[in-house]
Amino acid sequence: MIPTTFGVAFVVFSLFHLAPGDPALVMMGSGGEMNQNSDGASRIDTFRREHGLDRSLPVQFLNYIGPFNLDRDGHPWFSTPYTERVAELVEVTSESGEIVEVMEGVPLPIAYLPGTISADRAVMDDAIAVIENNEAGEAAWATAAETLLAKGEEALPALFTSLEAVSMSLDREGARIDRIASMLAKAMDYGPELNEDRVAEIGKGALIRHWFGHYYTHGGLRVQNTGASKWGGLMVGDLGDEMQSKESVAAELWLRLQVTVPLSLISVILSYLIALPLGIFSVRQQGTVLDGILTVVLFVLYSIPTFWAGLMLILVFGATWLDWLPVLGLHDKDAANMDTLPWLWDLFLHSILPIATLTYGSFAYLSRQMRAGMLDVIRQDYIRTARAKGMSERVVIYKHALRNSMIPVITLLASILPILIGGSVIVEKVFNIPGMGMYAFEGLLRRDFNIIMATTLFVGVMTQFGILLSDITYSIVDPRIRNE
Repeated sequence: MIPTTFGVAFVVFSLFHLAPGDPALVMMGSGGEMNQNSDGASRIDTFRREHGLDRSLPVQFLNYIGPFNLDRDGHPWFSTPYTERVAELVEVTSESGEIVEVMEGVPLPIAYLPGTISADRAVMDDAIAVIENNEAGEAAWATAAETLLAKGEEALPALFTSLEAVSMSLDREGARIDRIASMLAKAMDYGPELNEDRVAEIGKGALIRHWFGHYYTHGGLRVQNTGASKWGGLMVGDLGDEMQSKESVAAELWLRLQVTVPLSLISVILSYLIALPLGIFSVRQQGTVLDGILTVVLFVLYSIPTFWAGLMLILVFGATWLDWLPVLGLHDKDAANMDTLPWLWDLFLHSILPIATLTYGSFAYLSRQMRAGMLDVIRQDYIRTARAKGMSERVVIYKHALRNSMIPVITLLASILPILIGGSVIVEKVFNIPGMGMYAFEGLLRRDFNIIMATTLFVGVMTQFGILLSDITYSIVDPRIRNE
């Protein structure tokens, strides 16, 4: 079960990243036009870095699996691309027609390195404010530059963020750009070599983009993790946080499962309680008109789509027609003020239609399987022998045939339980129930990686437990089957 769970995690992880659509764009609530301006691009970039979406896929997967936390506050054994960017090669055509590739980087705000204390940040912010003030004067600029250069690598994010801020006003801020570029040259011990054709094309923008390209490829790319939170990932039970609300996925999933699991278990129990007697009854009435009618009715039930059945139940039993039952949620809006018994009665009334929607397809399918299994068993030689001894049909069916005919039905338990929990997406959406199905649906719409992984993995684990439960039940029902 353990390697299978990791295999499921790998498949879901791969499908998530192969699916079209950018999670950052979806989560930021923006369209493609946001990429066209500096502010939108920086917000998207910040979101990607915050959630590790800018890292390589193997690193993202290993970080999710654990047990080592590979984020910026993770195990100190590892380094993190905390300000990782990808420099790009830009083709520049000279006057002679020659095409030259120039290494550049998109100007984006750079976050302070982890471990930079608040006091140092305040000092550097004040110094940057002086550098940005075109009226401060040479003496003030020199003092501020000395302060920043004394901070070494820690000052680079502040300098590059300031450089990004003027990337949209090149004509007015040429002097400021030159001051920052001069400081960067001293801090990084590097003299920029600009392409003249690129300078002629975009002016000071060539200098800015050249510096960012150099920073992305030579400096500030990787820093050692702080070690504040060494362990993380699936192996230590850490399912991560929601990307928008920052709430724990595990805590929210636990709350949702308290809604979904009871509904699904009740549905499974009812399915078997209804399906087994119906299958036996159908076998005892084999070939009669009643058996034919029952077969048609059950096939019709099994063929009805779940969402349509739920909507029809809402229309029939809700306020639209009979107005017998509540149709949305699991409680009325004033349930919090109810006593225990009224609260339970309110819960019972709200649960009838969702449970009915979850149950009808399962018991229709199981009853047909029970009928087919029992028909196969009653044709066996030992059943004919039992009848030849003069045993009543009731004894033959319930004592000799029932146990063996239940084996195919028990096998289906491995699939019915996870199907009900996974299929609750439709039912919970139709009846507006805040369960795991609704949670998975919301996570899918938001492209929230941690929600999708957690809910899908849970269904995978439930499938494996269903198989295990089937194996155990085999030996109880049929003494011939034993796990040696």
